[in-house]
Amino acid sequence: MLNSFEIYTVLKNLGYTLEPNKYEPSYASEHALGDGRYLYVKRKADRIINKSPLVLHPDTLALRDKIDAIEGISCVWEKTKSTSYRRFPRDGDSSQYGFDADIASVEALHMLLELLTGTKPNPISSPVTLRKEPPAMFPLNQILFGPPGTGKTYSTTELAVKIADGEWYQQVSQTHRGQSLRDEVKARYQTLIEKQQIMFTTFHQSFSYEDFIEGIRATTDESTGALRYDVVDGIFKQLCQNAEVKVQGDASQSVSLIGRRIWKMSLGNTLGGEEYIYDECLGNNYILLGWGDNIDFTGCATLDEVKERIVNKGSSADQSEYMSVAVNTFKNVIRPGDLIVVSDGNHKFRAIAQVTGDYQYFPEGERVGFHQMRSVKWLRKYEPSLPKEHLFHKTLSQMTLYELKDTTIDREKLAQLLAPGNEKEQSALPHVLIIDEINRGNISRIFGELITLLEPDKRQGAEDARTLTLPYSKQKFTVPKNVFLIGTMNTADKSLIQMDLALRRRFSFVEMLPQPALLAGVTAFGVDLSLLIQRINQRIEALIDAEHTIGHAYFIPLKAIESQGEREAQLGVIFKEKIIPLLKEYFFDDYERIGWVLNDPVKAESDRFISQQTSEHLPALTTLFPAEIAEGLTDRRYRINAQAFTLAAAYQGIVQ
Repeated sequence: MLNSFEIYTVLKNLGYTLEPNKYEPSYASEHALGDGRYLYVKRKADRIINKSPLVLHPDTLALRDKIDAIEGISCVWEKTKSTSYRRFPRDGDSSQYGFDADIASVEALHMLLELLTGTKPNPISSPVTLRKEPPAMFPLNQILFGPPGTGKTYSTTELAVKIADGEWYQQVSQTHRGQSLRDEVKARYQTLIEKQQIMFTTFHQSFSYEDFIEGIRATTDESTGALRYDVVDGIFKQLCQNAEVKVQGDASQSVSLIGRRIWKMSLGNTLGGEEYIYDECLGNNYILLGWGDNIDFTGCATLDEVKERIVNKGSSADQSEYMSVAVNTFKNVIRPGDLIVVSDGNHKFRAIAQVTGDYQYFPEGERVGFHQMRSVKWLRKYEPSLPKEHLFHKTLSQMTLYELKDTTIDREKLAQLLAPGNEKEQSALPHVLIIDEINRGNISRIFGELITLLEPDKRQGAEDARTLTLPYSKQKFTVPKNVFLIGTMNTADKSLIQMDLALRRRFSFVEMLPQPALLAGVTAFGVDLSLLIQRINQRIEALIDAEHTIGHAYFIPLKAIESQGEREAQLGVIFKEKIIPLLKEYFFDDYERIGWVLNDPVKAESDRFISQQTSEHLPALTTLFPAEIAEGLTDRRYRINAQAFTLAAAYQGIVQ
């Protein structure tokens, strides 16, 4: 029998794909046959589905005899229901439904399609070998949206790994299932986070363009104590630069860090018109020091000898002190075999070199300035420069040359950068930015003019590629084609901002609904939790709307609790700390309606979650108000009954 992925592959190869500008339902792939007809293929995030993966439209019941006559097709003519079959009709007041089918061969599937469409299927591309996962095809910009507790943020972990390292995911998903697969994915996610191939942020009202793209930040120079103002890259700009990085260097041999001192060095002042120094050094396999002017320090073996030669040239005492330390370090302290990390400002680095020779002096006349030289072997060169987070624990100092201690540099990350094979260009790798709670930020303020660059045809190298000049750095900026954005949006949270229409046009929307079926068979107080969630959500949908339902994720921890008593106690905690507060928010503290959702009116007074205070405890309305006013009032004095959280009848009454 063909599995879900094989059927999906055949249908896609025949051109029966998702309609343009539509988003895929959560647990099925949608295939449009034309003229308003559809097929669905079941889908799960953690595995391929082998049993009855294809779902036929209810109208195919009229073709039952013809379908049953096709060799290789076995259809179960009993209703299977799911809200993912959204183009199918509803079964009365229940969810959409269809008929499960097993397909034994590609030929049988072709015959079924010919029967359903009236035309013989014609592949639009070369056949795809079955039993292999396809290349991951994901929208560049997508938003997972749904009610709270439906696993949106949880799902971004696996989705980001699928995008960033699809080949790894395909391999590991063949040998791991369920929680085992989740653990592997989480470990890989963390690795990709550390490599900054995946980045994560959360939008909020104070999040700004300066946080997202770039802005000016005041920092203090550690060496001088002076205040300076730097243009600092935001998280999205960092990701885009990571995605563009091209790495060059000789990585045929590993480089051991044992016994090597590591130094930070600036090669020319990029803001002072000395960018040519860096280019010259790359082209000639050396590094140059600007300190020391045109003095030849050959023969100076100590700091005092270096200082004496500088003083004899007429330098001031303050200048000679700093200059002599830098020159002595460059000439006498740094040894062949030491590593040099070349900085690019205070927040980036652009090359790593290994010192290969002793000090040399460029004779005056061959150049103007930068006469102090050491030969090196360039191990890595990065274009554009990498953010400091790839290697350093903190911002770099403006000092031209100083040793990098373990408090500043991450030696493990350095070893990874210098590992054999890591010279591969990063520009070929997908990079993913996860934006949690994307609708809570001021979209126009955060994205600014870059909202246009998110569109696929405006990306770098695309048909209508666009480039903008950033306001602070004045750099040219475009969004690479291998940058993916995943946002999450809580549909119940509309208190801060309505979703910007400009963002709606540029993102694909993937709906994530509550999945009570994930808790089928898990019971507490004699109640099946899947039914409990369904009943609560059905009442919420009737009183408000489907966007304010309650997700299954609140109850998922109960699946891991084996003890019935502990599970019941934890359910009480969930209701007390999660469900009731959420319902209070939904209904603006209207306790009467909260009680309706929990079906309290049918329960005994002592079993209700929301209890109405009686005259035995509080004064009657006629005592508090004049009679003519009291007669027109409804007593709304309600309280939460703490005892109900531990009572079986309180939960059993919900599903009645």
